[in-house]
Amino acid sequence: MTRSVPSASPAVVALVAWLLPGAGYLLIGQRTRGLTVGISVLTLFLAGLLIGGVRVIEVPGFDGTGQRQRDVRVIHEIQEKPWFVGQILTGPACLIGGWFSIDLAHQRIPRSHGRVNEIGTLYTAVAGMLNLMAIIDSAYRGASRQG
Repeated sequence: MTRSVPSASPAVVALVAWLLPGAGYLLIGQRTRGLTVGISVLTLFLAGLLIGGVRVIEVPGFDGTGQRQRDVRVIHEIQEKPWFVGQILTGPACLIGGWFSIDLAHQRIPRSHGRVNEIGTLYTAVAGMLNLMAIIDSAYRGASRQG
């Protein structure tokens, strides 16, 4: 007897996959793939935070002291902090990490400028890009199940 998997729209699958890495696969019934992707993305993201510290997440619109910048231009912020685009693709984990990063900046805890910080930034951005591939793949697989 085959188990029936409820179908979800590709947009819902993509949103769920962003909210929790790997959950898009879980939603379409691919449990092993979902757990593998989710654990891999979150482990890579957490490894980046452990290597470089939470300050590797530089939230656009805030300066190094955690103060909100006035007259923020989106294109300029993306040019100044392009790795945040990759980091935010990990979902709410990056938003929570960004909140802690801003909080530590308010406490005047300096950001590291060594190579270790760069490696941490790279790990977190690569985790987000890996999650982007999983989002696209799970949404595509969800759409092919519908059709």
